[in-house]
Amino acid sequence: MEFAILGPLEVRTRAGNRIRLGGARQERLLAALLLNPGGAVPVPRLVDAVWEDRPPATADRQVRNLAGLLRRAFRKADPTGPPVLLTDGRGYRIPLDDHGLDSRLFADTVARSRRTAAAGQQSAAAAGLRQALSLWRGPVLDGLEGQLIDAGAVPLDELRLTAWEDCLDLDAALGRHRASIPELTGLVADHPLRERLVGQLMRALHASGRTADALTVHRRFTGRLAEELGLDPSPELRRLHLALLTAGVDPQPEPGAAGAGPAVGPRLAGPPAAGPRTAAPRTSGPRTAGHPDGPADERAGTTRAATASPGGTGPDPGAEADTTHSGPGRRPGVPVPVPAQLPPALATFTGRGAELAALDALAEAAATVGERDPDPALGPGSAPAARICAVSGSAGIGKSALVVQWAHRVRGRFPGGQLYADLHGFSAEPPLTPHAVLARFLRALGVPGEQVPSVPEEAAALYRSMLADRRVLVVLDNARSAEQVRPLLPAAPACLTVVTSRAGLAGLTARDGARPLALDLMPAPDAVALLDRVLGARRARSEPAAVAELASVCGRLPLALAIAASRLAERPGRTVADHVAELRDSGNRLTALAIDDDAASAVRATLDLSYRTLPAAARTLFRLLALAPGSGLTAAAAAALCGERVAVVRPVLDQLATAHLLSHEGGDHYRLHDLLRLYAAERAAAETGHAVTTAARERLGTWYLHHADAAARLLTPHRRRIPLDAPGPWYEPPAFTTAAGAQRWCESEHSRLLGMVRAAAEHGPDALAWRLPVALWSYWFTSPHLDDREEAARLAVAAAVRAGDRSGEGQARNDLATALGALGRHDEMLCELRLARALFASTGDRVGEGSAIGNLGDHCLGTGAYGQARLHFEGALTLLRAEPEECRDDWAIRVCETNIGVTAMLSGRVREADEHLHRALDRHRSTGDPVLESITLYHLGDHLRRLDRPAEAAVRLRQALAVLDGTTRNPRLRADVLAALTRLGEAAGPPDAQGPPGG
Repeated sequence: MEFAILGPLEVRTRAGNRIRLGGARQERLLAALLLNPGGAVPVPRLVDAVWEDRPPATADRQVRNLAGLLRRAFRKADPTGPPVLLTDGRGYRIPLDDHGLDSRLFADTVARSRRTAAAGQQSAAAAGLRQALSLWRGPVLDGLEGQLIDAGAVPLDELRLTAWEDCLDLDAALGRHRASIPELTGLVADHPLRERLVGQLMRALHASGRTADALTVHRRFTGRLAEELGLDPSPELRRLHLALLTAGVDPQPEPGAAGAGPAVGPRLAGPPAAGPRTAAPRTSGPRTAGHPDGPADERAGTTRAATASPGGTGPDPGAEADTTHSGPGRRPGVPVPVPAQLPPALATFTGRGAELAALDALAEAAATVGERDPDPALGPGSAPAARICAVSGSAGIGKSALVVQWAHRVRGRFPGGQLYADLHGFSAEPPLTPHAVLARFLRALGVPGEQVPSVPEEAAALYRSMLADRRVLVVLDNARSAEQVRPLLPAAPACLTVVTSRAGLAGLTARDGARPLALDLMPAPDAVALLDRVLGARRARSEPAAVAELASVCGRLPLALAIAASRLAERPGRTVADHVAELRDSGNRLTALAIDDDAASAVRATLDLSYRTLPAAARTLFRLLALAPGSGLTAAAAAALCGERVAVVRPVLDQLATAHLLSHEGGDHYRLHDLLRLYAAERAAAETGHAVTTAARERLGTWYLHHADAAARLLTPHRRRIPLDAPGPWYEPPAFTTAAGAQRWCESEHSRLLGMVRAAAEHGPDALAWRLPVALWSYWFTSPHLDDREEAARLAVAAAVRAGDRSGEGQARNDLATALGALGRHDEMLCELRLARALFASTGDRVGEGSAIGNLGDHCLGTGAYGQARLHFEGALTLLRAEPEECRDDWAIRVCETNIGVTAMLSGRVREADEHLHRALDRHRSTGDPVLESITLYHLGDHLRRLDRPAEAAVRLRQALAVLDGTTRNPRLRADVLAALTRLGEAAGPPDAQGPPGG
């Protein structure tokens, strides 16, 4: 086989015939194997590649099934070829000694070309690299997404870029300067911060007589480097720039330098720098305007301050005029200090592009006050207001790192200085008072300590007066409340204040016009990039899958990521995979996310500070949230945990969301991310008694059970229900009142419903663990989640057996049988139905026995035993109809009547089929049963198709589609209806236009 991943995934036989794979899951599985060429990939890693963070319970088995399907596809395409997919220990591998892979060919060709270059054969080496680069058809595995795939593509992308750079160095050594300019221009546009490419373009332009253009390239690069990263170019690029300015000889670059070209020959042996080198920060310590060592424009007596424009260079025309004049709290003739109080930026800061852009927009607005016409929307006589931004987010989300990083980038736009204070709002130390901060700021602005007003209001007035004509950036970090911040806000529109807080600070938005900026968890690629920077590219790229998994285990929380990476960096002999295994143990994860000599920086410690500030009711609810299945829940489910009405609990949820210990997802939906969930479970174990926990878990289970029962009554009306005890006074009925609404609720709660079944099976009570899956049968019946349906049914059987409830066991086995039938496992279905029938008979449950016999008929339909199926359906009807009317299961009766019509149709008894199916359709419509109505319409369409009446068949199938779209949807039936319409030549549109085609 020939495999290609340098572009869209392709598989071809040795003869060149392309092999079509069976869907996205097979493709992701194969991609994970090809990204680890020749090595074995464990099944758990393959599960992550196929499903990422939402694998089904049967994921391991499904991976093995997918591997079997791939084997069969390869064997069918090339029966005489060597084996392609081998089982190796706990995983699988592809033996590439017998098969081809374009990424491996690419790497081999690049290595061979580098050896050729080292031997002095520059032209042949360049041709070899061009040949290697021609293997690329697009991005790695173009069209496939996922964290593991993205991480696996990184080293290939880097090798491609370095090979391209090596090739361009060889072109330069061969004198092909002018020809390489278009190629280099495009590469620099795609990778604007890659210094080596910038240096190569500058050399090519200079060698082509375009030195001015080369200097323009350098100016744009340095401006962008300073703006986006706060860095200076490397010494090598600075030397090149100086040589071009003086029109001197191009300096020989050092080996491996950014921007380096070949000196005495191409240097291809070592990996060149991938991007800008780390440079010293562009900021220095605090300077006064009259410092003798400062630039001339900053010395006392000048008429303006040297201020960077938004691009990072040049004077700001809006800078204040006189730095020595008298004013409030100033001594005449004494220069005004220019504070530069920002703490150092983090060298490992990564990502947050959207948030940086939002802050940039505010800085731009503040920096251009007075340079443009007033906003006409303000109205006559109005003045622009001071700019304020409130950055909020949970503990460890990276608020301070973001703001400090950004502040260093834009500090040149604020020639009046940068004021910074950690307000200790959420800290082991007491929060700072506004007056204490004002005193610090006034002293930094040149007010002698003895002249700082002792009255807070007077100090605030003096502070605003001193900033009235200045452009100052004020960073108020870790604020507790709007009241703590409000006295520290400048009034000048040219000033910009950025506040960070774990609280939402809604008061600043409402009263002071602050722009809110809420931080969420880091996107997966940014989280991986942060780990790469701390661990080092070589180590991170040696275990790309483990690094991606580490980002997931850390919940993509920047503080947790930084701690995990720093612990690994201290232990160079430990693998990333080993550290992930340690963190996977949820009992140790928060303990492991700590730094030995800095307990205050631990994830648990930072969460403690937020938790302790909560009111008692909010702390209680936060602890109980750990009991909810999954990471999200509704306000009604949270109320069930507390045993309160929704109106009482919703304000408490909002308190948690304001404190960023819970995310409000919109509407009544809330989410607790992984590390917060672990922390809530810790607090619950330490502070909540067993009886309280058990009662809360049972209330939540009761809430889900009664909601599931209400949904079942709408989805399958007149079907027998299991008796339920009345819930407590806290229970509020569901909002849905239609079958469509019930279906939407079940779908939105699907993962939590399954999680509730699992939790009840683990913690009890057993009565809930079997009743909830039985109540959910009406939803499972039309759901595409067949594996989840089987799992829930098996858990129900086990719980009923533990409880010694023979009636419950019969119902659970009956439901398990229908799940197995939907999966096509008819032998297992038959076994469960026989057990269910015996259980019903032993308890005298004739309705249950009739249902089991009817399902035996369905089993016979699935195996083609139509005569036996009819006998079962008729026998079931005899039992079901014999019951008193008030005890009957009308739904089961109508199912059997419909299936007798289906049996007649499959047996070729046309008139009987027509009669039974039409009578069944009328009954389903009269009872308002959309599930059976849509099924019967589908069978009528099939019946008419068999009679060669395509137009009438299409009418019935379109009617079935309308019922599905309006109510239950039923993806599997919908796919069958669309397929039938397609066979009839009916233009129903592609499945995507109508909804999911089924599962």
